[in-house]
Amino acid sequence: MDDGETIAELFSFDQTINSVFAPIPRTSINSAIRREQSFQMSSGMTAPETISRLGRQLGARYIVAGTITNLGTQRLLVISIMRIDNLQQIAGDWRSYTDIGEIQDKLPEMARDIIASSRKNTSRLPRLAVLPFQTPRGDREADALSQILAVEIVRSGTYAVYPRTKTLEQIQTEYQNQYNGDTADDQAIVIGRGDNPLLALSGAVRSLGSNRRMFNVAIINVESGVQLKGDTVNYNTIEEGVEAIWALSSKLASIEYIVTNSDSFWRTLSTIDGAGPGNYTIVLNCNINTAGTQRNIRFAANNRKLITIRGDGTERIITNGNNSTLIEVPSGVTLILGNNLQLNGNNIEQSIISILGGGTLRMETGATVTGARDTGIKIGGELGDGTGASFTMNGGTISNNKARRDGGGVRVRRGTIFSMTGGTITGNESNSPSNAQGGGGVYVVGKFIMSGGNIINNRAEYGGGISIPETNDGIFIKTGGTIEKNYAGHEGRQVYTLFIGVKRNRAAGPTDNLETSKYGSSGEWE
Repeated sequence: MDDGETIAELFSFDQTINSVFAPIPRTSINSAIRREQSFQMSSGMTAPETISRLGRQLGARYIVAGTITNLGTQRLLVISIMRIDNLQQIAGDWRSYTDIGEIQDKLPEMARDIIASSRKNTSRLPRLAVLPFQTPRGDREADALSQILAVEIVRSGTYAVYPRTKTLEQIQTEYQNQYNGDTADDQAIVIGRGDNPLLALSGAVRSLGSNRRMFNVAIINVESGVQLKGDTVNYNTIEEGVEAIWALSSKLASIEYIVTNSDSFWRTLSTIDGAGPGNYTIVLNCNINTAGTQRNIRFAANNRKLITIRGDGTERIITNGNNSTLIEVPSGVTLILGNNLQLNGNNIEQSIISILGGGTLRMETGATVTGARDTGIKIGGELGDGTGASFTMNGGTISNNKARRDGGGVRVRRGTIFSMTGGTITGNESNSPSNAQGGGGVYVVGKFIMSGGNIINNRAEYGGGISIPETNDGIFIKTGGTIEKNYAGHEGRQVYTLFIGVKRNRAAGPTDNLETSKYGSSGEWE
């Protein structure tokens, strides 16, 4: 029995699924199911004609379709639920796994997410047909990313989604035929049995060399051919590809709010807090100062909520005017700091951003976190309650923050992860005199992975650039980026650790690969 058979049986026995749906045994149509699975494995797509036929045979209202493919060194499971009458994909979820034994623990959470998604009322949403993605021949990873993107579009709750079926030209032709009242039965399946999606999601993955890929996507008006939304991202590894999918789905499927004054800003935050899982974008058309409001930005915890804040064509500033952390990112929320956005601490003795347990922060090019008289970004909150919090810095600047204790720019608590792929951490200070703290740029007792970016011109008594005071807990792995021109009053101009004799005082350039957990020439601190 292969993975697909095992997972299908586990899913059909799940108590959450059985509490909402009445699964029908598959024994009478096993051969047809195997043909559908074979098609999926060879093409990476779902044959809607087969799904519809299977559903009619069973007398079912819905049918579950799934695909399993490779995702780097792991495998990817994508599950979708489709309506038989119009082939709308009403819910979906995905998980990666290494061993089939892991799936049994992951399916209950997937089932809960799928049930929540299936209960959404999509009758008034714009209809979107998700077309086959063009991928390099034999690149199953690229197709796997395409499947994840389609699921994320469904989960966003922004569109009513129909399956990947035909080319853009074919769907435009069928749309025009149906618009003229002439619908061929064998072509009605193309756009959902006459439901006429006016929009189509088209995508392509292009090779940019041996390992580099470019992912292009666009939402197109089928009738006019006009591109309504579009974007492109590059990636090297499959892990970066998954991150790229999050960025693309956020831009394509986000509900966008234009903020023109302080009142509309707070109303928008309240609206997003009260909404369900999905992607939301706040575009600032003004500056915001929290002074006099007696409140700062506190997002409500919510599973699968992605919120982007960015400025319009001009840099917009959110200034802290209260004696508390400017922004808190709770569990289940991913906050993206986008282009033309500055978060200003206003020299207040509070951090600017605090990422709580299970919360996620992403910082992109054009974003700035500056001016706190405390740590700029605290991964793990104030009281060590941040297990599972994470921060990815793809670009932007963290600058001129002056912590009273540990970590001027970023503080990485136990059980949290900081990944730096780009951007700059500069001009930050730690004013602690203790060698158990320090870290002008970054203070690490969790895990810090640096593959790009710059840590430059930061100051502390110990560890001008980076301080890792507890080597049993703090892990620093550097495979790229530059650490230079930092200042330490006592030890560790660039990097400091309490491990005796393993501190690096000279500049650490992009070719210096360092790891605190290893010994020897490649990992030891000189």
